[in-house]
Amino acid sequence: MHADSDPSISLHNVAETVPAEWTDSGERLCRVPDTVGAGLNDMARDRVRHPTDSELRFVPADDDTEIEVTLSAPEPTRVRVFWGPFQPWEPTELGPEEETLTLSVPERVADLASETEADTDLGGRFDPRVCRLRFERFTPVALHDVTGDCRPPDGDELPDIRYLAYGTSITEGATSSAPQTNYVSEVARGCGYDALNLGCSGSAYCEAAMAEHIAARDDWDVATLALSVNMANTGGFPVEEFEARAERFVDTVAAAHPDKPVVCITLFPYFDDLTDAGDADLAGAYRETLREIVRGSPHDNLSLVEGQELLPVSGLAADLLHPGDTGMRAIGENLARRLEDIVDVSR
Repeated sequence: MHADSDPSISLHNVAETVPAEWTDSGERLCRVPDTVGAGLNDMARDRVRHPTDSELRFVPADDDTEIEVTLSAPEPTRVRVFWGPFQPWEPTELGPEEETLTLSVPERVADLASETEADTDLGGRFDPRVCRLRFERFTPVALHDVTGDCRPPDGDELPDIRYLAYGTSITEGATSSAPQTNYVSEVARGCGYDALNLGCSGSAYCEAAMAEHIAARDDWDVATLALSVNMANTGGFPVEEFEARAERFVDTVAAAHPDKPVVCITLFPYFDDLTDAGDADLAGAYRETLREIVRGSPHDNLSLVEGQELLPVSGLAADLLHPGDTGMRAIGENLARRLEDIVDVSR
């Protein structure tokens, strides 16, 4: 979205800004509107008000122009300033005090861009002059001000295809070391997509409000729905309730976009499969239920990928639930290959 308060920038994976609670002047970045959050469970409502894989983007007027961006957060967090695909040497710390970043095109990036205009492989999926402030999942962030001569990126400076991902903390990137190492980012990089991350840590309960929100959006081209270890491992959702919610969720999204691939992902391997105290039968029933939903669906744009085929057990973190960086990379690489095949067939 273009920022209403500042048309010189765009806010990616941000559906709405609202007044930040910890400051008098800043606007909090939210991944879905409050009207959607009101229909979600309390934890999900909180999670979608965090800027997971959200970005502030702009292009300076020229390579010497300095842009100042002022941000804050209620608790210590970090922002990473990418130029196109090129990541920063280190992140910038944010906290409750307003922090102003002074940004201009790095000298070597400017030289690379001017010398290799015909070689898009070196520039990657983003034009190197697109400044991308990438935010983490842990802490809310507020935008206070942007000054300097800049504009939002044009379409030809960004990836052509937008990839929307819904799921749990695994989709949000819990335990990944940085936003660019979660599996959604890995898929986007591998396929040349622009990612929209709607992961809801601990709270992806296949709720109607989220399904209707995804269905109503027209800014994505392919979607994955990882459904949903949060419902299996809490013990609060028997298989029958998961079936009812997941079927409605999947049908709502797929029916609204019959020409767009919608890919369901069964449970990744996790502790219920692996430990003596786990409930392997429940995990298996959840996977079979999602398979049956896809098999029985009338929607030709719907397909299924097995989560156990994307993630080796050795890629899990020590909690035997969340993938570490190695696991995130494995999911990203394997899912990217599957999505490329699915998207090619749908064209």
